[in-house]
Amino acid sequence: MVRKERISKSPEARVVECETHLYFLWDARRFYQEQADRYKQMAAELRVLVGDHRPARRLLLAMMDEFGFSYEVQPPPPPFDKQPIPMVGWRDDPNQLALVRQTEAALGDDEKMEEVLSAQAALRRPVPFAEYVERGLAVYIAPHDYSFRDLVLAIAQQMGSGHEDTAVDVPLAQMGTVMLGGEQSHIAALVNFADLVLTVGGLFIEHVVKKHGYEPKFFRIGAA
Repeated sequence: MVRKERISKSPEARVVECETHLYFLWDARRFYQEQADRYKQMAAELRVLVGDHRPARRLLLAMMDEFGFSYEVQPPPPPFDKQPIPMVGWRDDPNQLALVRQTEAALGDDEKMEEVLSAQAALRRPVPFAEYVERGLAVYIAPHDYSFRDLVLAIAQQMGSGHEDTAVDVPLAQMGTVMLGGEQSHIAALVNFADLVLTVGGLFIEHVVKKHGYEPKFFRIGAA
């Protein structure tokens, strides 16, 4: 068989594709409350935008780099304003383990507890979006940490609109039995992540409109 030649897509064409997939994600998200299985479409679109194993094929992240756009995820606001953003592997982090021990030792002592909380707050930092996708803690089910990329890939590849596997990982099945606000815990995490990706994606489209003269097909400036 003669090998087919391939030609590279231009960055401009890839921005159009990025906006299109953001629109598909937005469309699935807006129907989710009435059509719960739309999470399958969201997982598939999130895989295209930020979740592929190959960095060059994480469309939104690749285009953000290509066009010089950055975004940082901020630490949680009050009442969680003493907490850093949880990351995969934090249970094995020496700083976190030390804080756990200090917290246990400070129980019942308000002054010592305030010192521990201040030490915890010192670990807070904004996390670059790409790092948050790769290492931000989406869900935990003992003993497994899932980053947001891990969660997207697990759902997209095992129960998403692009592929329905014949089996699912045990932790994924277990998460389906844990309900948060009437939703399965892993799906709730996926939907919240989709909202963040839409926010970042909308800001990226606004950036390429203002800085590079891009003419959007679907997005209004400042709104995803």
